[in-house]
Amino acid sequence: MTYLFFDIECANSFGGIGKMCSFGYVLCNHDFSVIETNDFLINPDAPFDWYLFKKNSKCHLAYRKEEYLRHEKFSHFYSKICTLLTSPDRLVFGFGCSNDISTIESECIRYGLNPIDFSCYDISKILGQYYQTSGSLSSFVQLLNINQTGLEFHDSKADAIFTMKVTERLAADMDKPVNQILSGYQPASGIHAYSEKIKKLYVKYLERSSAPKNKTRRKIRVEKVPDNFDYKKELLLELELQKQQKTNCNRSPFSL
Repeated sequence: MTYLFFDIECANSFGGIGKMCSFGYVLCNHDFSVIETNDFLINPDAPFDWYLFKKNSKCHLAYRKEEYLRHEKFSHFYSKICTLLTSPDRLVFGFGCSNDISTIESECIRYGLNPIDFSCYDISKILGQYYQTSGSLSSFVQLLNINQTGLEFHDSKADAIFTMKVTERLAADMDKPVNQILSGYQPASGIHAYSEKIKKLYVKYLERSSAPKNKTRRKIRVEKVPDNFDYKKELLLELELQKQQKTNCNRSPFSL
């Protein structure tokens, strides 16, 4: 049995679609001995949100913009990421990872790749129940006195390592192996996240298509996704619209 802990960062989430700029991970054995760790820096092929490089930002990216842009796009890393997430006899973990999972799936569609069918446990929920508190990854790192030397938050690899370390501490405090700790918890499904993400995007597509031309505040009818809905076509349409809007007007820092 091996464990994979991962974290991603995005250049932006305009329109509810995350554009990945890094995928960090640590792969370890069941006793938390590290096998491999890395941080894939990814050209997001999209603009970076304004606050990610702002001094004193709460979500300041670990590298300069130019460093991300000089690397390959997501499609270059797809096979490796897919292998990491789906290898047999492997448990996958993230911290507050629902957005990370849906971002991976929407990136697959953005680049015309098959969705990645994987399951992932959100360790933040289990930590919260056991320690009777809630909070960010950094708050649990501080609560559990995890050594932070040489590691910075919002560096994908560092956050993956922190996620591994708080999980290791949880197992020690509970005096149970990880597979027993997970008993009773359901992992999140990448395929389910894919489906839900595209449904939301399709609702936006319907709202935009049916919006009145005169900008009156008439309530927009929301329709169900039909059985023959072309997920890929409509998501690509949504992304293309975003690109056109970015080209045709100057986006406010507070726009979606």
